[in-house]
Amino acid sequence: MEKHILSKSTYIKGEQCLKQLYLHKKRAFLRDRMPAERLAIFSRGTHIGLYAQELFPGGIDAGPKHPTQYRKAVEKTTQLLLDGQDVIYEAGFQADKTLILLDILVRNGDQWDAYEVKSSKSLSETYYKDAALQYHVLANAGINIRTFSLIHINPDYVRGEEIDIHQMFIITDVTEEVGKRAARVAIKIEEEISTLESEHSPKVAIGAHCFVPYDCDFIGHCWKEVKRPAVFDIPSIGNQQQFELYEQFKTINLLQNVFTLEEVQQTQIGVQISRKEHFNLSEKYISAIEQIKNNKSQYYAIKILSFTPAMPLYKDTKPYQQIAFAYAIMPINGDSNDVKLYVANGKENPHFEILDQIKQLNNHEFLAFENRVDLKQIFDLQQIIIDNCYYHPAMTKDYSNKSLSLSLGIKAPWKGIESDIVAAQFYDEILRNHKNSEEKRTAINAYLIRELLLVQKFVKKLSLN
Repeated sequence: MEKHILSKSTYIKGEQCLKQLYLHKKRAFLRDRMPAERLAIFSRGTHIGLYAQELFPGGIDAGPKHPTQYRKAVEKTTQLLLDGQDVIYEAGFQADKTLILLDILVRNGDQWDAYEVKSSKSLSETYYKDAALQYHVLANAGINIRTFSLIHINPDYVRGEEIDIHQMFIITDVTEEVGKRAARVAIKIEEEISTLESEHSPKVAIGAHCFVPYDCDFIGHCWKEVKRPAVFDIPSIGNQQQFELYEQFKTINLLQNVFTLEEVQQTQIGVQISRKEHFNLSEKYISAIEQIKNNKSQYYAIKILSFTPAMPLYKDTKPYQQIAFAYAIMPINGDSNDVKLYVANGKENPHFEILDQIKQLNNHEFLAFENRVDLKQIFDLQQIIIDNCYYHPAMTKDYSNKSLSLSLGIKAPWKGIESDIVAAQFYDEILRNHKNSEEKRTAINAYLIRELLLVQKFVKKLSLN
């Protein structure tokens, strides 16, 4: 068997950008460091795939134990087919120098039903491209396909005492659609392989495709000619408009004279050029800050952490439902020794328990940043930034707690949690009895405290201006 050149993941990279494909295969050392947030999102797909296998029990896993063993997966799949196996998980096939691992293959008479599992609540164009490639490889590997289906999560499913996987998943037959795409897939495979046989990477200008459907792994390399600060550092300007403005003006200085831009956009452009923060509190916020200064004993910093498990863990919850799992509070004029902190064990749904604990503190007024839980007692300081009353040059992507931390000079420790998404992943892994659960719990505690200190520091900054 000849060595494959493309896989499902590399094919999709080529669909997005041929230059990304080339760099991935030929210049991997140029790859950007993958953000922990993206790793956290990708990790959830594995668990969904394992649950979906229960829709077709009795299968044998042909998947490789290591990335270097893809050939063994194809060989094992071939043997299982010869042995008359009816259900195969992670079935390996190769055709046109392209290798795939199909999530589930089920015998149906003298034909086969193919299934690919997605951890999302709906089907995107990328999933259809993915399915079309797999259909093409299966057909050209000699598999007589009866149907090809995509399995994804039912967003309306509500869990009972136990998970009903037949209700939790939706199976969509896409055989006709992927069949229509077969000719294009063959052309695209040929184009991608030809690209990889070239001595040099293709010339592809930066554009919106750098982020669709996924952020490219080579932004740092391909964007090195973009002079910073740039229009791409203005979070109030949408992605498509950023590229339109970049093509027209190139440097951010020229944007100062574009009168069609909104006030907040002009403000942020000025901040990026001057490298000086913008501070202009409205009367509403001046009054609120004065209230806090005059009644400090009544105000507390608060941080509530939530996670959104793809598989509903508790009765009466839906897939991806937001569930609070931890919180911490601290007097706004206190320090880390005054922190009250709680992380639920997760054996039962902790959401309402946590909200009830907070509601019982009815003599407290809470200050948060980027709050995701709807409680009347909480004033979200992020709104001050959204309303264009404060902006810092470090806020080049968004107005998140991570951006505010950079603005205020608060750094996470090495391997520390930097965002709620990663904290949620850590908690999910604790519930799955991860071998480093204690370390992850300690990291969550440290993150909660650091978030309280972030709120405190921001309030002090607001009070001094």
